[in-house]
Amino acid sequence: FNYTHRNRMMAVSIGERQAAAACLLIFSLFFHATYADIPAGAVGSTDAPHRRFEYKYSFKGPHLAQSDGTIPFWVHTGNAIPSSDQIRITTSLKSQRGSVWTKNKMNFANWEAEVTFRVSGRGRMGADGLAIWFTSGQGLEGPVYGAADSWNGVGIFFDSFDNDGKKNNPAIIVVGNNGKLIYDHQNDGSTQALATCLRDFRNKPYPIRAKVTYYKKSLTVMINNGFTPDRNDYELCAKIDNMVIPYEGYFGISAATGGVADDHDVLSFLLFSLTEPGQQPPPPEAEIPTEEKEKYRAEFENFQQELDKKKEAFQKEHPDVQGEPVEELYESVNDREIRQIFEGQSQIHLEIKQLHRQLAVILDEQRRYVTVVSDEIIKQGAQGQPGQVPGKDLDMIINTQQEVLRTLNELRNSFAESLRQVGSLQHQGNAAGTYETVQHINDIKEHLHIVKRNVEHLIQRNVNPSEKVKCPELPPMPSCLSTVHFVVFMVIQSILFIGYVIYR
Repeated sequence: FNYTHRNRMMAVSIGERQAAAACLLIFSLFFHATYADIPAGAVGSTDAPHRRFEYKYSFKGPHLAQSDGTIPFWVHTGNAIPSSDQIRITTSLKSQRGSVWTKNKMNFANWEAEVTFRVSGRGRMGADGLAIWFTSGQGLEGPVYGAADSWNGVGIFFDSFDNDGKKNNPAIIVVGNNGKLIYDHQNDGSTQALATCLRDFRNKPYPIRAKVTYYKKSLTVMINNGFTPDRNDYELCAKIDNMVIPYEGYFGISAATGGVADDHDVLSFLLFSLTEPGQQPPPPEAEIPTEEKEKYRAEFENFQQELDKKKEAFQKEHPDVQGEPVEELYESVNDREIRQIFEGQSQIHLEIKQLHRQLAVILDEQRRYVTVVSDEIIKQGAQGQPGQVPGKDLDMIINTQQEVLRTLNELRNSFAESLRQVGSLQHQGNAAGTYETVQHINDIKEHLHIVKRNVEHLIQRNVNPSEKVKCPELPPMPSCLSTVHFVVFMVIQSILFIGYVIYR
């Protein structure tokens, strides 16, 4: 396919994905919230609350942001950058501030929020940190991790920078406020903290997960450190009893950087309303008005018609690809991984073949040296000249050379075995499973380690610093040009150059 062909096929594929995203949006608007009820005792406690997912106070990829850069039911400010799979609250630049807040107030007596985020930076230290908020008002901008100070509610701070110099950062700090408190930046909020736990949440292999639960006036913070992919691997960070917070409020996430900078990325924010056992869950919100339903349906139908027209036009221009799935024109993830594996195996095969050839050359040279030494011994034995090397030393040289030959033969056999395994692995192709592939690669690694160990042993045994074997001196190279001819040539060349300069 030419470049135009590929672009049009990509346009059709993108149009289909947008149609699917529009369908998901309409279905979510029609069916409201998704219920996630957990029966009592399912988590090991008879008082376990019922959980219901609240989609109007949550976000999660893919298709997190709309085409115009907005987030459904949320508002972002400052340096926050939404994308399809995450929200970058701040980039790793100095003096950045950003935040994201819910548009509507939440009025659940008990709730649970699950936040997934990453904090990554190139430096050993990071700054300033990230904060999770529940406040009576939207703190869109301000000096406290990118949000407003003197808030009314609670903030969970993931503080990266050690302002007080006590070597107690990174840390997670829970600070409550009634709207009259000014945050103590110099002491990292330690004088105002309701609870603190030391956790390193920067540059982890997996995203950090924080679960904040407010149930029966008790605030609990659970942390997944990001060392394992297990999403339920939480550990207790802080628990505060008799915690009084506003009944209605906004959820928010903010971050800020200072002289040192980190990337603060939020992957998801999921809110669940909690209902005590035996109580009736709150009723769902009123349905969407009929006018809005018709509006969304009309927009979707128009979009679908335009997409069908584009498909028909493309099929008319390219009748040779009619009925061919679009996915078959592009390389899948599994195909790409298999191709990369076989390319790596081919490279290993070529490298081993080259080493095998070099080892064969060394083996031939060693055999020639043994032959020369043997001939020299025979000559010296026949002549019986005094002052020659004793027979015991010559025998030791022969034994050493023979041992070298045996070692080189073992190395050659090891290389041959590696080549055989790589060849069999390439001929098997997709027929072999993942376990067999890993076993072959491990066997190859083991043989290469044996080769390396044998070569090092060979070098250590044969290199004697006190007695170094001197190579025969090369005969002097014949001179192709005598001194007289060289001087005459230089004089003639100089005269010609000077004459040319004068002529010019």
